[in-house]
Amino acid sequence: MLYLCEREIGFDTAGLGFPAVDACRAIVLVTAGGLFGYHLNGNLNEGKKIAFAGFVNRNPAAFSKLKLFVASTQNLPFFHGEIRELAKMLGYKGTIYWNTLAPGSNYVHYDFHANGTCIITSRAWSDVNDNIPGNKGGYVAANRAIANGPTPLQMYTNVNVAGLAAIYPAAI
Repeated sequence: MLYLCEREIGFDTAGLGFPAVDACRAIVLVTAGGLFGYHLNGNLNEGKKIAFAGFVNRNPAAFSKLKLFVASTQNLPFFHGEIRELAKMLGYKGTIYWNTLAPGSNYVHYDFHANGTCIITSRAWSDVNDNIPGNKGGYVAANRAIANGPTPLQMYTNVNVAGLAAIYPAAI
């Protein structure tokens, strides 16, 4: 399980967690080899698209691009256009699925399934309960990259999954 904070890109064969998603977008590309994720904050500018597409397209696990999911509290046509542009850079030609999250900050959890999809769950994020030293450790760069800005000193190594509820995407 890999947890991706704002600006982080990563790959995992089991699952991806996205702490504190509000107006951010938790983007996940499902491949036959696992999940590629990007915790996008702000607009998806050219540099951010290049960072994510480069990370994905350089990885041998990126074969068979099967599904593309996005989760955010904001479901705006402008964001849909950004994701469609990103899909082209990724070489993804399938349907894009959008999960509209409950208002406020959310934890979003994607579990990989070998049938070419993933289970998506979420719950409300609590800084008091979730953003604590016991859930963090020193930053390890394995299977991850920063899309823009400096590398953080710490990363999430654990998030409590209690209270997660399934969310169901809609095609955009």
